[in-house]
Order: sequence, then structure tokens, then C-alpha cells
Amino acid sequence: MTRPPKARNKILDAAERIVKTHGAAKLTFEELSQESGVTRGGITYHFPTKELLLQALVRRDVEHWSSRQACHMADLEGEPGAEVLAHLRTTTDDDPERQRFVGGMLGAVAHDPSLLEPVRCFLREHQPIDPQMPERELRMWVLRLAADGLFWMEMLKCTELPSGMRERVVAEIEKLAREWGQCTKTIERSE
Repeated sequence: MTRPPKARNKILDAAERIVKTHGAAKLTFEELSQESGVTRGGITYHFPTKELLLQALVRRDVEHWSSRQACHMADLEGEPGAEVLAHLRTTTDDDPERQRFVGGMLGAVAHDPSLLEPVRCFLREHQPIDPQMPERELRMWVLRLAADGLFWMEMLKCTELPSGMRERVVAEIEKLAREWGQCTKTIERSE
């Protein structure tokens, strides 16, 4: 007998709610069964271990992030530095639900870094690192890292930027992405 295709999504939706509310450490198959309405056997059919379930949650988060980035890319089509601008906007979107999810996952990924393998795969595929990359590509990497740094500084509540400063920082990164992206287009046209 095959499981209904919706069961997997019901499990992931319920697991995500638990992680957002209580953290990944509190995610148990018993609580997940209650929250999802799927039997423990149904859960273990799709996710034999908690680690596989958590990896699936991370993979789904990466897919959502990638989808939001694609929407930003479509809005920015043809703009200099569009890829970095889309990365910046996706990374700095005000998304409290995603922040709650990431916060709920932090302990689990600190304890088991292999849970981040879906993130590593995505980055290898979509943002490959070439140690010999030209300076213009290196500059765009600097901007991606700045956006990621801003996300983590806020996520971990390491600093609280004074009113208006966050918007200025984001605007400055966008300005540099456009300037450096324009330089890239100019160089590519002359080659």
C-alpha cells in the first residue's frame, strides 16, 4: 500500500511548526504524530530518522529561499548586478517566520553540521567558488558575504543597528552591486 502524497508535506509542515515554536531539539516523532495527524509508522516511512527529517526541512527551506531569489531575479532582469541584488534582497527580506525556523534549527545544526548538506549542495551548484576568480567576481562575492553577515548578525542578535542604519547598509550594498555589476558588463562587452 502506498502512502498518500500529501502525508510527506503534512509531516514537514507539522515539523516546521514544532521547530519554529520549540526548536529542533524538542522535535519528537510522538509530538510530530500528534501535530501532523500522521501515524508514527507513516512518519518513519517517509523519514526513518530524525536526521533525515531535519535534512528534509533544511532542503525545503533552501528550495523556498531559491524560489524567492528567482522572483527577485525576475524583477531585476537586465539590471547590473542582478544576481547579487537578488541574493541581497532574499537574504535581507523581513521574514519573521523564516527567522523563527532558522532560530529553531540552530542548535541542531551546531550539534550535527551534516544537516546543512542541502545548503552546501545548493551553494556548490549555484554559487561555485573559483579560487582564481577574476577581481570583478570576487567583488560580487564580497557583497554576498556582506548580505549573509547582516543576516547572521541580526539572526543571532549580535548587534542592533540604530534606526535607519539597516536600510542604509542594504542600500549601500545594492549601490555597490549595481556599480560593480555595471563594471562587469562593461568589461564583458569589451572582451
